[in-house]
Amino acid sequence: MSSGDASSVELRLGLLLRQAQRRAAAVAATALASLGLSGRHFGVMLLLARDGISTQKQLLTDLGSDKAGMVRTVDELDRRGFIVRSQSPHDRRLYHLSLTETGRTAFDAARELADTAAQDIFAGLTPEERITLADLLSRVANPPPP
Repeated sequence: MSSGDASSVELRLGLLLRQAQRRAAAVAATALASLGLSGRHFGVMLLLARDGISTQKQLLTDLGSDKAGMVRTVDELDRRGFIVRSQSPHDRRLYHLSLTETGRTAFDAARELADTAAQDIFAGLTPEERITLADLLSRVANPPPP
């Protein structure tokens, strides 16, 4: 394979990643719509369910979101009673976010819908291929330091 072929493959991979992300987001959005949730909401709830507690700043970093979008998402989840904000005991400017019981219940329902959506998204892959894809994408998303 010539160097021109390699760059073509890399360019194609970038496009395929974007197309796969768009399809996955669309399938997930359709699945979550019945609960009045978006992918943004689900991402925040997923991280809070995983971590127990987080800050808006950490969620921004983990989700790669923009500040305005994150503020809107957190405000919407707060209005619905899905999250609670508590002031940090160490920094009065910082608020910790966590799921409420109502939020955990909503997340559990959303996770079931998301699991079904994921089955649709990855239907063309064997279980082994799914594991390989997860490993490869993890290495692309989190490269080792140089």
